[in-house]
Parts: sequence; structure tokens; C-alpha cells
Amino acid sequence: MKRDFSTRMRGEMRTEEDLFVDAKYKILYEDEFFLAVDKSAPLPVHPVGRFKKKNLLSLLKEERSPDSGDFGIVNRLDSETSGIVLVSKSSAAAGQLGLLLEKRKIYKEYRAIVLGIPQETQGTISIPLGVQSERGHNIRVPDLQGQTARTDYQVMRCSGGNALLKVVPQTGRTHQIRAHLAFLGYPIAGDKIYIDPGIFERYIHEGWQEEMLLVVKSERLLLHASKLEFRHPASGKPIKLSADLPLCFDLFLN
Repeated sequence: MKRDFSTRMRGEMRTEEDLFVDAKYKILYEDEFFLAVDKSAPLPVHPVGRFKKKNLLSLLKEERSPDSGDFGIVNRLDSETSGIVLVSKSSAAAGQLGLLLEKRKIYKEYRAIVLGIPQETQGTISIPLGVQSERGHNIRVPDLQGQTARTDYQVMRCSGGNALLKVVPQTGRTHQIRAHLAFLGYPIAGDKIYIDPGIFERYIHEGWQEEMLLVVKSERLLLHASKLEFRHPASGKPIKLSADLPLCFDLFLN
């Protein structure tokens, strides 16, 4: 994907106008309590840093104005992670959905393409996670005194020395899936933070550079939130949400 700002802005701090996002999203489900949205990547889920308007929450509020004042993001995804995001329509709904997340009553399933093929076709990664500052950014590191974290994975398909995994996080730590797979020795394709933090720093300030592909192998992070299942906090009825894999996953494997 051609982005002329990448070279034009090299060495300069970019404004929001220069920042690239993929602003596409699809409504998967809606009722009076919440929305379920399948978002593209890269796209922040809420205003952060210089992304004051170029984020999912702001785009939704702009589209739904003036009835979107109480919209709130329930399950946060990284900007470069695509897939299902829950958006509450009131503070009460946000609290109820947040409680389901806190009590681990929302089943979450992801798809990830990793560099290399895990020796075990399925397994569990249980590595406590700490935090370390790297080039001004907080990243996860193994830490016996850190937060407990558990991630289950299963190899679904292999191609070209890489693997498509089904990933089920049993805990909900920030960067858990990305860090755990990297610690296992199979980082997610396109993960600028856990493959090379130096590249991530350049990407933040300069935008995408084609030579980065030699190291991280994919322009975007190949992580997708593909499934959520839970009982509706008001009615108790089962809610089953799924989001198809983006085309770039198949293109990468093929």
C-alpha cells in the first residue's frame, strides 16, 4: 500500500492529518445496549495521542451523532489488531459488559499468523508478565513476580514456514497474545514491538518504510479478534459474534 507521507515526513513529527489509518468498520450486531463492530487495522479504538479523530469511537460518534454521547469501548484492541470490538451505549451497559470481562465470562478467540511453525501443534503458554520501558514505550517482559497470564493456542494451517494459529487468551493482560507468542519463539508477523522495538519507534515517528518488511515480514500486525461469545447482560440470551479473517491473512500464507 503506497503512503507518500512515509518518506515526506521522515525525521519529522507527523500531524494527525498525516497519520494513516484504515477507517473501515462493519456493524455485526446492535441492540439498545451495545454495538459489536468488526474494525480494520491499523485503527485505534479510542482517542489516543495524535489520533483525536482518526479512531473507531470518534468515527462512530460522528456517524451516529447526536445519539452517541454515551458510546464507550468495552474490549480494547490494539490499533494494529483487527476484529470484534464491543461498544456500549450507556454507562450502565459499559459496567455490565465490563463486569463480564472482569469475571472472564466472555469467551474470546483470535487468529494469528506467526513466523515459524511451533513444534507442538497445540499448547498453553503460562508466563507471568512484567513491564519494561523500551525506547520510551512500555513492553511486556517475562517476570516471575509479574501478572499471571495464560494463552492457549492451536496450529490450524502451515504454509511457507509460517503458521496460522487459533489463540484463546484465558487472561486479559495487555499485549498478552503478542508477548506470549514472541516469548515462545514465534512472534506474530508484522509485530513491530516484539520483533524489533527500534522499528516500532521509527514507525511511530516516520511511518511505514518498505525496508521494514525485511524484518517484520508484514506491513500490519496479523492478529485478528475473530470470535466473542457471552450471555447478554440484560436478557441473558446467548450472543455469538464472529468476524471473517481479512484478505491479507490468506494473501500472506499463499
